[in-house]
Amino acid sequence: MKIVIKQFLSALLFLTIIGCNRQDIVITVEFPDQPEVNTLIYSVPISGTTYLGFSDTLKRSETGKFELKMKIFQPSFVTIWDEGYSNRVKLLVEQGNIYHVSMGSEKNVQITGANEMGQMLYTALPDPSFVEMELRNWLRDATLSIIAVQHQINDLKQSDISKFKELLDEKKISKSFFDLVQRDRDCYYASLEARFLLIKTCYEPMRQELKIEDQSLENLTKIYDKYSPNDEKLLFSSFWSEYVGYYINDYKQFIQKDFDIQKLQKIHQDGTYNTHVINEAKKYLSGKALEFFQARHIHFTSIQSRFEKELISLFEQFEKDYPKSEYSKYLKPHIDKIIDYYHIIEQPFDQAMLFMDNYETINTLEEAIKSLQGKKIYIDVWATWCGPCKREFEHNEALKKMLTENDIQQLYISIDRDDYDQQWQNAIKYYNLTGVHIRANKELYDNLMKQYDKNAKTPYISIPWYILIDENGNIVEEHTKSPSQLVAGEKLW
Repeated sequence: MKIVIKQFLSALLFLTIIGCNRQDIVITVEFPDQPEVNTLIYSVPISGTTYLGFSDTLKRSETGKFELKMKIFQPSFVTIWDEGYSNRVKLLVEQGNIYHVSMGSEKNVQITGANEMGQMLYTALPDPSFVEMELRNWLRDATLSIIAVQHQINDLKQSDISKFKELLDEKKISKSFFDLVQRDRDCYYASLEARFLLIKTCYEPMRQELKIEDQSLENLTKIYDKYSPNDEKLLFSSFWSEYVGYYINDYKQFIQKDFDIQKLQKIHQDGTYNTHVINEAKKYLSGKALEFFQARHIHFTSIQSRFEKELISLFEQFEKDYPKSEYSKYLKPHIDKIIDYYHIIEQPFDQAMLFMDNYETINTLEEAIKSLQGKKIYIDVWATWCGPCKREFEHNEALKKMLTENDIQQLYISIDRDDYDQQWQNAIKYYNLTGVHIRANKELYDNLMKQYDKNAKTPYISIPWYILIDENGNIVEEHTKSPSQLVAGEKLW
């Protein structure tokens, strides 16, 4: 009887500890100068991990503010932003605390509440979407040695940490807040240094020959030994995913004696690269690190809308390996889209999806519109690999209605390469792109580049690109409104 009571008390104590650790946080957010902001997006710290892709949305309350409540187990990062991504701030939140964020115009952010001086100091730190963005000046300066850059990176890190240490000593931030900042800076600067070494000592030499200096690999090894990708404390940093991506996809591949770049290229061509990445991760990661890496890789790859079929089986295996994973609900909607994609592309082309006769021989924009002369033409220059192009397709139904009412013909010109021909045709079906289609040959592509900006010293093209043509084949607007702009109420001309 005593044993049973003891076991019961132990279980009760465990549940009490868990209950105490998992506490509410409250974040109120307002946009005083932007009443049009009605939706807030925020990252969800699953087991403390940070990735913007695992996010939820929140509507403005009757008070005119956004009131976000969530339960967390440990100090974590929460990033909040508006739909247009023009306002973004990252908070370091701790259990049981209340925070208020005011996002003014021109990115003027004010944070009050727990550790507010530390919060404001953190917002002044670099927070690039990809750490390589912070390397540009170092990479451009050929006079700097690798050692000099490493010293500069270390000095920046020490400068960051010392500022937070002063706040800690003055008791203006909590010890747990400081510890989270320190782990985050460890991961950020380790990622920065590793990326720099990979670029300077691995990628650049490979352009001439596949040869990597032993000293360079030794420096990389020191970084990964000191800041292990398996260290669960680093998982809390938003820079962990990128840091470990370099580790799995680059460093661990280059150090293999049998590394064969042609073999890797074949894996890409066979459509099994994502499976290869996951299998490599299983060699070097474990526990929460492996679960988070797989979830993040599957999600990040699936949202590129390349509809890679292998992601379906990778997700199915992930669910088997982690049947209770909180990440799965953020992966499933994107995997369902891939499943839908393969169902749709098996169907025949809609009769309203027309391919211009002999489009392979069309070499200029003038030739492309000649056969459609007599009608106004709305031209959409796009590609299957262009994310913004595909996001604009979300407005196609409203666009079709608008063009039909104004007796305007739709012409799609894809700049996909020859080896993307099947992907191009599949995308036309999937996105229901009714209208006339051309896939540009090299001559037409070159002609479009010259047309895009006639004053450019070097021809280039940026897509999506929309052109408006009148009934006589004349260009009315060389850079006209996008579908999203037209649907929002802007006039076509």
